[in-house]
Amino acid sequence: MNNIIKSMKNSKSLKTYTRKVNKYKYMAVKNYNELKPLTYTILLKPTKVVTNLKGKIETTVKMGRGDYVLCGKQNEKYGLTLEKILNTYDIGNLSNKKLTRKGFKLSKQFLKKHKGLKNNKNNIAITPIWGGKQFLMEDDMIFFELDEPSKYYGIQKESFKKDYR
Repeated sequence: MNNIIKSMKNSKSLKTYTRKVNKYKYMAVKNYNELKPLTYTILLKPTKVVTNLKGKIETTVKMGRGDYVLCGKQNEKYGLTLEKILNTYDIGNLSNKKLTRKGFKLSKQFLKKHKGLKNNKNNIAITPIWGGKQFLMEDDMIFFELDEPSKYYGIQKESFKKDYR
């Protein structure tokens, strides 16, 4: 069968077809089987994706964290790697969620009280939740993660004014 398919690849009887454009909406689901037609989700852990079409198993594939599961028009769920998504789909706009955080402003008094945090440039260095070093100055903000109160990150004064209320 593979030889027949390979010979057809170079055949003059090949025709050109164009796929219709469908728009998929993101759904945050715990199980990909909860997807509705023309929705997708991004896997958070390795998952075996079984594609059923009209009650018959079409394919089974192991997908990893960051891979996508899409639900087609006929309610069939199928997995695609991130690479395949990037090569065959337009990635849409992302918008951030409205999040509420607890935090505080780095006041002069705070900085005086915690002199040991300062470095020679009159700013402080913290290790934000995403790792690395973050350098903050007076009037910058520190926010705590709600789901992990021991984790925090900084926001510069200018960014805070533009992005927060």
